[in-house]
Amino acid sequence: MATEGLTEELTSQYVQAGGIKLHYNEAGSGPALIAIHGGGPGANGWGNYDTNLGPLSEHFRTMLMDMPQFGKSDSMPIMEERSAFNATAIRDALDALDIERVHLIGNSMGGATSIRFATMYPERLGKLILMGPAGYAYSAYAPVLLEGIKALNAYWTEPTRENMAHIVNLFVYEERFKTDELIDRRHASALAHPEHMENRRQSAPARSDLIPVAHQIEADTLILWGREDRFSPLDHGLNLLSRIRRSQFHVFPDCGHWCQYEKSSQFNRLVLDFLLHED
Repeated sequence: MATEGLTEELTSQYVQAGGIKLHYNEAGSGPALIAIHGGGPGANGWGNYDTNLGPLSEHFRTMLMDMPQFGKSDSMPIMEERSAFNATAIRDALDALDIERVHLIGNSMGGATSIRFATMYPERLGKLILMGPAGYAYSAYAPVLLEGIKALNAYWTEPTRENMAHIVNLFVYEERFKTDELIDRRHASALAHPEHMENRRQSAPARSDLIPVAHQIEADTLILWGREDRFSPLDHGLNLLSRIRRSQFHVFPDCGHWCQYEKSSQFNRLVLDFLLHED
């Protein structure tokens, strides 16, 4: 589902971010906008945001960043808290690219990274968009290990196509999105980088609770959620809404963990309206 005229190959770039070489896909010009993918097996910037790059790049210098241990970026064991590690990698990439401020879009692990960036480097952040972000220890309505997280763990233990199909079945809500093409693409992406899986096994546990720091976020924030999200419970979004002073909340019906994919057109319109206007 690549955007017409923009291919993964043509938009592919690398940047040396401190000691880490990061891969990203870039299109457009203007204010900088970085989209950060989730932490599931086979995730990368292009795979998460290829249907959004075209519309967003009409107004912004848009970069779909592969985080360390994902996609074409460097792989290494991550022994510190992952969202802080990723936030620092983003900061180092901005320094290398001579970008002073950036808008951030973050889904799942990318949302946790974006929250951490907002609290660690607030002077470098423009506006913030969070989609079903990870980084919570407790939900009032869902079990500690949601079925989606269990499915991810099953794939990390046994990386089979069957287990990837189960992940995709939980990622998206509408049946028309649960395609063999999506399953095969994610499965192939995961298997293409066995070093990522090995370094993940050697890394410190990724779970963290970002709720205690969420109130520190001063940026204008758009919180997006799929009502049927089976990886990040809806009450996490309400929790964020109550803590982030300049935040607003939009819920997509008939939508799972990937708002930007299942509700691509609506997502693009909402995000552009939020980023381009002050009121």
